[in-house]
Amino acid sequence: MKSIASLLALCLLAACSGGDKSSSARKGPPPVAVTTTQLALQPLAETVRAWAEVEATASPDVAAEVSGRVSRVLVDAGQTVQAGQALAEIEPGNLNDARLAAEAEAARYQALLAEQQATVSRNQALVKQGFISAAALDASLAQRDALQKQLSAAKAQASSKGRDAARAVIRAPLAGVIEARAVSAGDYVNPGKVVFSLNASGSRRVRLALGGAAGDRLARGMAVTLTSGGHSVKTMVSEVRAGLDPASRARIAWADLPADAPWRVGDALDADIQLASRDALALPAQAVVARPGGQVVYLVDGGKAAERKVVTGMNSDGKLEIVSGLNAGATVAVDGAGFLADGAAVRDAAATGKPAGKGAGA
Repeated sequence: MKSIASLLALCLLAACSGGDKSSSARKGPPPVAVTTTQLALQPLAETVRAWAEVEATASPDVAAEVSGRVSRVLVDAGQTVQAGQALAEIEPGNLNDARLAAEAEAARYQALLAEQQATVSRNQALVKQGFISAAALDASLAQRDALQKQLSAAKAQASSKGRDAARAVIRAPLAGVIEARAVSAGDYVNPGKVVFSLNASGSRRVRLALGGAAGDRLARGMAVTLTSGGHSVKTMVSEVRAGLDPASRARIAWADLPADAPWRVGDALDADIQLASRDALALPAQAVVARPGGQVVYLVDGGKAAERKVVTGMNSDGKLEIVSGLNAGATVAVDGAGFLADGAAVRDAAATGKPAGKGAGA
């Protein structure tokens, strides 16, 4: 009996021992499923987002040139006008009175000059006859010359008052579209008061503002993508201001807007400016993993992952430039790279049909 019990105990021990070996054989993390790509030259573009606003290419402000009360406004915003077309009228009463007074003063001097000229003619005859002295003739000549100068000044004054009276009608200096109206009937205006904003050519452009180091790199010819309201338009920088904007300290540039662009003057847009473009070695951004020691990628070879530290450069639309640390053609883990460590076992997620980043036992 005792020997049978011992035999059973030995069998049980052997069975337990065999189970431990099997369990031990299954120990260790399962391979991580990854997708891979090869490091290769790719076209990259460095872009930045800038503030943008639509403005008229040529937009003179139409201002009042004389003082007075506005009697009529003849056009409104959005209306197309021709060069010389009347836009508004100022009450002309005082201006006409000033013109008439100046013209009357010029006529008075004209009459005085004619009278003095007759006096000079008589004095010239009397001097020849010896009835008056040469000094008397000289005095009449000097008075005639003074009247001629006064007549010229009076005519200039009358001409000026005539132009002022004509300016009671505010006219468009150029053909275009009225972008804004800043006056109503009954308003009193002084010279220099802006009453209309005119888009003279009908064309539009985009004003761009970009600060910091990126603003210093702005240059003519850079590609610009404009977006707003579901619309997208491609153009390029046509002009860059040399200095910085005093208020925002940003660099100001302009880009032409195509005639069929859907936006109006004053609309704010999103602008992506391409500061640089080149062909460079690049990987998908998810292939580059941030570790305490810096940025790394994982080379995949023979079912194992090998960690490599890299230096990155331009970030372009989800792709990172690899400046150093890898050679072209290297096979690198992409999806699932964040789950890897140096020496980790890996498998091809595409071959197994399981999501990247999952172990074989998942």
